[in-house]
Amino acid sequence: MFKLWNETDKIFASPEEFATEAKAEAFAVRFRRRFLTQGYYLTFDRRRIAPEEAELVVVPAEP
Repeated sequence: MFKLWNETDKIFASPEEFATEAKAEAFAVRFRRRFLTQGYYLTFDRRRIAPEEAELVVVPAEP
C-alpha cells in the first residue's frame, strides 16, 4: 500500500491509501489537474505556484 505525500506543504495529499504506486501517481496527476483552471496551487504558507510545481511523492503506507 502507498500514500501520496505533499512535500510542498509537508502533509499527505490525501488520506487515501493506494494499492499500487501507479494508482498513487495517477492520483497525483488528478490532484495537480484540479488547480489548472485557477492557474495556481496555493501553498500552506499562501504562495501561489504553478500546479506542476507542487511536489508530490509516493511513499509506502505505514503497516
